Amino acid sequence: MKKLLVLLLSLALVIGMFAGCNQNNATESGSGDEVSMDNLEEVTITWYFIGNGQQEDVAKIEEAATKYLKEKGLNVNLKLQCYDWGSYDQKLRTMIAAREEFDICFTSSWTNNYQQQAVKGAFMPLNDMLDKYAPQTKAMLGDAFIKGTQIEGVNYAIPANKEKAHQWGFLVRKDLLDKYSLDISNVKSLEDLEPLLAAVHEGEGGAVYPLEALNGESPFKLLDFDRVGDDKYPGVVWNDSKDMKIFNEFEAPETMAYFKTMRDFYEKGYIRQDAATVTDFNADLSAGKIFVSTKSLKPGKDAEMSSATGYEWVQVEITNPIISNRDTSGSMQAISSTSKNPERALMVIELFSTDEYFNNLINFGIEDVHYKKVSDNIIEPTDNNAKYNPGTGWMFGNQFINYLWTNEDPEKWTNFKNFNDAAVGTKTLGFIFDPTPVKSQIAACNNVWDQYVPALETGTVDPEEYVPMMLEAFKDAGADEIIAEKQKQLDAWLEGK
Repeated sequence: MKKLLVLLLSLALVIGMFAGCNQNNATESGSGDEVSMDNLEEVTITWYFIGNGQQEDVAKIEEAATKYLKEKGLNVNLKLQCYDWGSYDQKLRTMIAAREEFDICFTSSWTNNYQQQAVKGAFMPLNDMLDKYAPQTKAMLGDAFIKGTQIEGVNYAIPANKEKAHQWGFLVRKDLLDKYSLDISNVKSLEDLEPLLAAVHEGEGGAVYPLEALNGESPFKLLDFDRVGDDKYPGVVWNDSKDMKIFNEFEAPETMAYFKTMRDFYEKGYIRQDAATVTDFNADLSAGKIFVSTKSLKPGKDAEMSSATGYEWVQVEITNPIISNRDTSGSMQAISSTSKNPERALMVIELFSTDEYFNNLINFGIEDVHYKKVSDNIIEPTDNNAKYNPGTGWMFGNQFINYLWTNEDPEKWTNFKNFNDAAVGTKTLGFIFDPTPVKSQIAACNNVWDQYVPALETGTVDPEEYVPMMLEAFKDAGADEIIAEKQKQLDAWLEGK
């Protein structure tokens, strides 16, 4: 009996040890179990992201975030750096090229280019770490969306859980609509804006730019080409293409028609005269200098913009909701390949995607300091709101656990789900173009793009004169070889499907 008792006690001790190990491992993997992880040594995690610039109260947010991360067992000191919309891309390109050490950064198809940076080795491959350190985030996003952001089967970033489609249209200042008794119900195209732009131009003079049209942020997006590969070199298909033939978008008659409309608007004074050289599109919006802005819309985009700028906006949908490769990679967090603590960085992303308090702390600040709760998930700004307003709520982490401002629709997240469900995928969804065979031609076309496209898309120059010059320059730079390579790869992908 003594021997049996000793054996049973020993067995119970072993089982208890295994249970304790499993419990601690589950906690470290981000499962939500609140067992302490005191065995993790303290580390500092640096996080770079894009928004309204570094905020006055960021130190308070870092302090609150660090305290919470230690309470949750991650034992992380969090450092936040928000660069503005105009400088972020160049800042991150420079840092990455210099192999500076940092942990997390925002990346996308439109800034700090996800594919380009991943191919260069800037980001950590995440496949082997997701199940252990971000299982809830992986389950939340689903296999289809996770795979949609892969490059040759590898995930180099974690996409945000938000709207999964784009829909181009206009955001219009409501106070100016009311002031001049303007009607937007019949606006179905860019050309339909003309009488509204004319009225505001005449009434406001130089105080307001009737139409926002800047370098890379213009109504050119309304053509909604399905771009194969990255920006700044030709080669697209139509979303509803029947033959799946890739073409040079600048040879399309629709593009010339757009350039002519913009030239007309520019000459009439509806567009900022130095538009082609301006890169910070947020400054004029926040300063109340824009009447109409072209944006990717979704349910409640107008309310989000109202909160971010302090001016009330209404939205006008022009194109249909479409899910493209660019949408799957439109808002992501990557872990730098220079990070000394990639596992801990991924744990921070996991908490940010799944924990309501931590998510809203980073997005909106501290309760009763930067905002007050009206109800469980409805908030209103305090007098200190301007001290922490990075403007990131619309693109960061998991929007379905974000608080809503009082001016937003309480059914916003239900509307988001319906919006996602109604969207149609492009025929190229899942196809990733490998630019390696034509990288020298792409570099040359990038230079041509920068030379001609900003001036044409903003109406700064005469398209009848400049489009032929641009097409010739693209041809000399190797655009035809790029398009042929795109077609070759797309055909092989379609055949494989």
